[in-house]
Amino acid sequence: MKIEEKLTAKIKEHALFAVLLDPDSSESDVFLETGKMAFEAGADLILVGGSLIGNASLSKKVVELKSKIDIPIVLFPGGASQVVPGFDAMLFTSLVSGRNPQYLIEEQLRGGLMVKALGIEAFPTAYILINSGPATAVEYISNTKAIPANKPKLTMAHAIASELMGMRWVYLEAGSGAENPIPLEHITLTRKATNLNIIAGGGITSPQDANARVKAGAGVVVTGTIWEKNPSLSLMKEFAEAIH
Repeated sequence: MKIEEKLTAKIKEHALFAVLLDPDSSESDVFLETGKMAFEAGADLILVGGSLIGNASLSKKVVELKSKIDIPIVLFPGGASQVVPGFDAMLFTSLVSGRNPQYLIEEQLRGGLMVKALGIEAFPTAYILINSGPATAVEYISNTKAIPANKPKLTMAHAIASELMGMRWVYLEAGSGAENPIPLEHITLTRKATNLNIIAGGGITSPQDANARVKAGAGVVVTGTIWEKNPSLSLMKEFAEAIH
């Protein structure tokens, strides 16, 4: 069974807890230790990604982490140059909330051949940025504007269009280290209007935040920056329990 099929089947039982590791902001030992801690805490998958990923040893780090844990390690790329060997699967994203063609189709065109050549399983994923306060790194790098926090129907409309174009996942993103998490209504309306697997991330700093987004309809909840600031196994276990 493919990884996407396994994750989708698990979502039908309970929401999934994903820990996001950013190779740009952590040393190799921190990357590995946080990944192992996530596995021990009950995370369902590891996402690896960032707006830049300028680390030439990324493949080596991923392969080493794979030897120590038994959950999928999934690439969450910020561009075609980040498609490298070693991952179990990847989110093949298109930044549908923006109007910059580089992140709508051009990076996908460049990266697609490499994905095929490496045989990486790819999940077709709509990537939607939602305003969370000050501009985030992904807004700056992608040169796109986020959907206003008070316009959840715009998020829903983008998700509907994405599903009709054949995407199976949607990542509702407030941004790494966001000041505020995604407002619940963006998740609720998207859940009611589509059958997409909903990933929610950015600004989720407490188990209560995570649980609220599960109740709103998220199938996967992602946390990342919090573990750079507070690498606590006990807190990570609380997140796992709140999400599951």
